[in-house]
Amino acid sequence: MAGVWAGRRRAMGLPALLLLALCAASARGLYFHIGETEKRCFIEEIPDETMVIGNYRTQMWDKQKEVFLPSTPGLGMHVEVKDPEGKVVLSRQYGSEGRFTFTSHTPGDHQICLHSNSTRMALFAGGRLRVHLDIQVGEHANNYPEIAAKDKLTELQLRARQLLDQVEQIQKEQDYQRVRACHVLG
Repeated sequence: MAGVWAGRRRAMGLPALLLLALCAASARGLYFHIGETEKRCFIEEIPDETMVIGNYRTQMWDKQKEVFLPSTPGLGMHVEVKDPEGKVVLSRQYGSEGRFTFTSHTPGDHQICLHSNSTRMALFAGGRLRVHLDIQVGEHANNYPEIAAKDKLTELQLRARQLLDQVEQIQKEQDYQRVRACHVLG
């Protein structure tokens, strides 16, 4: 009887695992709230020579409707990225929606900070802004359909390229973890 139950438990676990994988695959970033003068920073551990792409969009709080609405075109965000040594890698003003890209040249914790460029937000948004943020690191930052179209790759060639990119990213991660372990143990 135990063998039958164990087999049934494994069979039921597979659909649940597939459902969990589908849910995780559809998860796209996060959102957070900031006030007019607030700065929000995130730490991202990145190997060296790794491309990072961040996409964001902002929404302003409407006091009358009590909902977040798309931001006005005049509102923008300032994005600043610092490497593990504190050197500024990126510092730039963007609009209410934007995309920022940088390549790490030093392995370790990179600080990614965002804040509003508005000084009049309190008048329009009650001082509240919602920022949706999606950060993609390494081979996840590649737009493979665009690469396939540009380089005229077959499906098999594209899959081979994806796998090579994944192997390269894994090697970068392993190199970074070795360096990190040496610093901790040495």
